Order: sequence, then structure tokens, then C-alpha cells
Amino acid sequence: MSITVAMPRMGKNTLMRIYMKSKYILSLRRAGARVRWIPWEDTPKNRALLLSCDALLMPGGVDIEPSRYGQETDPKCGTINTARDAAELWVLETFYPTKKPILGICRGIQMLNVFRGGTLHQHIPDHSDFPNRAKGSHNVTVLPESKLAAITGAKSLFVNSLHHQALDKLGEGLVVSAVSDEGIVEAAEIPEHPFCIAFQWHPEHLSKTKAEQQRIFDAFVKACN
Repeated sequence: MSITVAMPRMGKNTLMRIYMKSKYILSLRRAGARVRWIPWEDTPKNRALLLSCDALLMPGGVDIEPSRYGQETDPKCGTINTARDAAELWVLETFYPTKKPILGICRGIQMLNVFRGGTLHQHIPDHSDFPNRAKGSHNVTVLPESKLAAITGAKSLFVNSLHHQALDKLGEGLVVSAVSDEGIVEAAEIPEHPFCIAFQWHPEHLSKTKAEQQRIFDAFVKACN
């Protein structure tokens, strides 16, 4: 069976963007899927293209415009791309009702939370460790009754940290599935949805060498069946 995963376009193909994209694609290919990039423009053609896909992955990226979740912009808030905000919201509005699998990573968990009416911490200092992205930098505790626990079979995971924002108030339907020692939400899921789970860390940087991280992508693709 051919599984096609939709991903919203991430912007211009700088070397960093190309590098980041490749990690998602390799992790999905190992799980038996291929990627289709969805253009930002909200058109009937692009909505039809999105709906033809078997699953949706919301990738990492820049900060979300705080007005989207009812806040003034903090001076420590990072780069904002309002066009991408608008694009990812129509993507979620279109795809979420299908009940097809959704996976969110870093910005993806934040956008899912905002889409469901939640809010964000605009700045958490000293929480990004890019040099250790492929090794990990801190532990997270996995909640025992979560879908994440069932997928990974783990009580804790050693994960990376490539963000300075995080979930604050949870959006409708979201429940926490992993937390850091500092109490930061590191993963969340929507139990009422057949498969909707998202992470603050980047499993695509860890999945080549850590089996429990690749299991996330494997479960995501398997849920398409």
C-alpha cells in the first residue's frame, strides 16, 4: 500500500531548510511513506491535493504570531511568518475533520495547540541545544496511559531541544503525554482523534539511531491503514 504524507511547505530552500526537510523525509521513508508538499495558497486545487493524502505532518519552523492566540508580541518572541501561520491554519481546518493521522513536531505541536484554542509561552530561555540534536540533551517523562507510551514502550525518553517556545494553556481536546523535569509539555495528543499526537522535540533527528524515536513515525504511517 502506498502511503502519502502531506507536509505544508516550509519556505525558501536555504541549506538549513533543505537539511531539515531531509530528516523528515528519511524518517517517513523508513516507515514506508512518501511526502507530498502542499502549497501555501488556499485554493480548491490545493485543498483537494491535501485531502488526497493519507496523513499530515506539521513540521518545525519559526514562531507563531501571538495575536493568533490572543497575546501581544513579547520582545523575546522570535521570527514570525504570518503567511505560513495562515497556510497551516487552513491546512488543519481542512484536514482535521477527516480523522486521518496527524503528527506535529516542534512548531507543529504549537500550531496544533493554537488551532485548538490553546496558548503558548513566547520565550523559554536557554532551552535550545542544536549541537546535540542527533544525540539528545534531556530526559522527558512519558505518561503511562498515553498513546506515546503505547508506541514507544518507554517510561522516559532522552530527547533533543530545538525550541524556545512551548505549550501553555492546552487547546480543546489535548492532553499531556510527556513532560520535562522542568514541567514543560514535551508531547501532547488528542484521545478522541484516531491518531493525533505531537512533540516539542524533533524525533526526525534521533530516529536513525534510536529505535523508540523511529517507532513514532512507524506508528504514524501504520495508522493510515
